Amino acid sequence: MSDNKSKQMQKYFFTNGKTKSINSYLKALKNYERSGDKEKIIQSYFEIGTKYGLLQNYRKALEYFFLTFNATSENDNPKIHVKSAANIGLMYTAIHKNEKAIEFLLYAQKFFKLKSDKINVANTNRHIADSYNNAKIYTIALEYYFKAIDIYESLEDNILMSKAINGTAVTYYYLGNYDAALERFFASLKIQQDEKFFDGIGITENNIGEIYYNMGKYAEALKYYERALVTYKDLKQNNFRSTIYLGIGEVQKKLKKYDLALESLNSALKISEEMNVKTNLPNILMEMKEIYYIMGNYKKAYEIQEKYLTIKDEILQETKKLEKEKFQKEKLTDIESISSNGEVNNKPTIIGVSKEMKEIFSLINIISEHNVNVLITGPTGSGKELIAKRIHQNFKSDSPFIAINCSAIPEHLLESELFGHAKGAFTGAVKSKKGKIELANNGTLFLDEIGDMNLSLQAKILRVIQERKVTPVGSSKEIPVSIRIISATNKNLEELIESNEFRRDLFYRLNVIRIKIPALKDHKSDVPVLVSHFIKKYN
Repeated sequence: MSDNKSKQMQKYFFTNGKTKSINSYLKALKNYERSGDKEKIIQSYFEIGTKYGLLQNYRKALEYFFLTFNATSENDNPKIHVKSAANIGLMYTAIHKNEKAIEFLLYAQKFFKLKSDKINVANTNRHIADSYNNAKIYTIALEYYFKAIDIYESLEDNILMSKAINGTAVTYYYLGNYDAALERFFASLKIQQDEKFFDGIGITENNIGEIYYNMGKYAEALKYYERALVTYKDLKQNNFRSTIYLGIGEVQKKLKKYDLALESLNSALKISEEMNVKTNLPNILMEMKEIYYIMGNYKKAYEIQEKYLTIKDEILQETKKLEKEKFQKEKLTDIESISSNGEVNNKPTIIGVSKEMKEIFSLINIISEHNVNVLITGPTGSGKELIAKRIHQNFKSDSPFIAINCSAIPEHLLESELFGHAKGAFTGAVKSKKGKIELANNGTLFLDEIGDMNLSLQAKILRVIQERKVTPVGSSKEIPVSIRIISATNKNLEELIESNEFRRDLFYRLNVIRIKIPALKDHKSDVPVLVSHFIKKYN
């Protein structure tokens, strides 16, 4: 069964207007991250995720939608927060991570229902159904498709209704109920033809052809495959035409029209090779090999067999490479190779195998590639500084990482420690001294226990972030700095804001991306791993 994920997504949540090239967005994003413009950073994350989604690079899209989701909240920019959640669900659906897809789609749907946003309630129903279909839980899939159809019908959105009807048809096809599947596809096709929804028409015609093929009704199958080919020829959708040519070739093979079958399969092969899309190649080559064998052209059959094996090996190697890259990216440390000093490859070791910690590891890997401020929250002793160091070393391992504990230094000395001072600035200042901010230039400044910083100093830190300049105590000279600030606290900064103990504008600037570390009691499955680590370390 065929669908058109990128077209579905275009009609679904990606509604922020025209998109420029990814390179344009990435270039702009670097400037926004450098300047700390949180609003534009968030918008860029969302647009880049959208672009990757439309290009069907679902894993890269997921990264950027996660960044958007994390940089916003239900209270702060809720609209884009919820749309990001829905898009995360949609990306997970596309890569068949069905449990995660349903989790995020239901999360988004809750807010759509609160806002009485019927169209997106229906959309989430439809994509939840897609995920249940992927998971082969067909009864629940049908329930969600029919919920979507009812809403689309009430809103008179016939195009989206036809997509949901197509979903029910695919479900019946998976259940082996071809008659019901055909009935639903023909109902959808009529709507699409009335609405002149040509993308949908081509997909539906192809699917009808596939069902007739499986029913052994080859003449009917050929008729609908050829209709789909004409539809997609007009739309110049070459990637999908390869699939249709493959279907036509399979039918012609069944009808023993071998020359015509080879002609169709060669067309499919040419399109796939021109577009460097290997998905269909093994099936195309296998069909061609069998036809040449039937025709007695064993030499050609052998040549095609060799090509088939080469392509299968290339696909296998590419899959292994992608899996290896994914594994290396997701696996933050190898617990078995932890050295006695608690570091792996000179990087601080963060121990954890629980779902909660794996999600943190994933987020660390994503944000390490982006020069944005990060706020780490969690109880004392939960490893906030370890995480800060890991983010820094993943991003700029050869640049300075300067840490300061805001609660460990008396208030009257903290400003001098942070900003430095000129000679004679105060009693005892016998020579000029660089502050932590200047020392962290081109690297990372880690502000531990930021919640204990007084309001006066908070204002000065805010000015550094906004102006990218630092003025030492007792001096009028402004020193330009380029730093990433990672801050940490065990306090609830939102509550401190409400009690006027922490500046809202500084919180906004520091909290571009937040990492919430749970208390150990909330991820008890990590206890045995931690015990094992410390036994090895101290023995």
